[in-house]
Amino acid sequence: MSVQEWFKSPRWKKRMGFGPIEIVVFLLPLLFFVIVLYGMLGWTFYVSFADWQGTAPNFEFVGLKWYRLMFGLDRFWVDVVNNLKWLILGVVPTVVIALFVAYLLELGSIRGVESYVRTLILYPVAMSFIVTGTIWSWMYQPDRGVFNTILSKLGLGFMSNRYITNPDTATYWLILIFVWQYLGFAVIILQSSFRTTELQEMIESAIVDGASRLRILLQIIVPNIRGGILILVSLLLISTLKVFDIVYIVTFGGPGYSTDVLSFFMFIATFQQHLVALGAGLGVVIFAMAFIIVIPYTIYAFRKWFE
Repeated sequence: MSVQEWFKSPRWKKRMGFGPIEIVVFLLPLLFFVIVLYGMLGWTFYVSFADWQGTAPNFEFVGLKWYRLMFGLDRFWVDVVNNLKWLILGVVPTVVIALFVAYLLELGSIRGVESYVRTLILYPVAMSFIVTGTIWSWMYQPDRGVFNTILSKLGLGFMSNRYITNPDTATYWLILIFVWQYLGFAVIILQSSFRTTELQEMIESAIVDGASRLRILLQIIVPNIRGGILILVSLLLISTLKVFDIVYIVTFGGPGYSTDVLSFFMFIATFQQHLVALGAGLGVVIFAMAFIIVIPYTIYAFRKWFE
């Protein structure tokens, strides 16, 4: 069925249940949002091709000048690599751990402490990245940090680490903060996917048939919650792509610019170096990466909608 036929079909009218007036009322805020969003996006795209310092209205068109400068900077490519690290290491462990935790909570496999576990994993979600980053930066301190102090008290001082002061590993310790903060959010998304009547019936039938819990998870649950997993992965990918707070609070992009990411570079270029056009170009690059990431979810959502 084509899109035009679908909109004309009784199924569309039955699903929506709205008349023309209601549709207009609901579409007006959406229209305003789209105009503001894509208007600002168009403005950013335009500024990235202009020689504008952000103070005087001198929008001299300079073509690809700022893009050539951007792609010629070593810092830009360090940021791209760091963003790729965030995209992979910030998403995969979060989804895998959240899947197992949500499964254990849903099946009541940890009775007695289930409520405490829920509280522990959901508590970080309520905290801002500013608070989270400040706390973890204290814990990562090489001399007085919690982790090295505990290792020293246990007689394991030889295992002490420089954490965020080591340029080779600092990014990975920042990603750990992200995983810790977003784990509860991921568990909520996946648990909501578990709670469909059809899936619950399939799980109960598998338990009666004597299937192991691991087999139930891998062969029944995961294939039936692909939509929820795809939504979660898309949200996490976008969150890692625009990560800024953790880097700003914990390392400020250092040591050097070893933990720098594109969003932080955009902040520095725009508000500290006053290179607004360069910052706009970095914003366009971030948008392009986010757009590519969202395409699989968009295709999946449209297929489900028009089934």
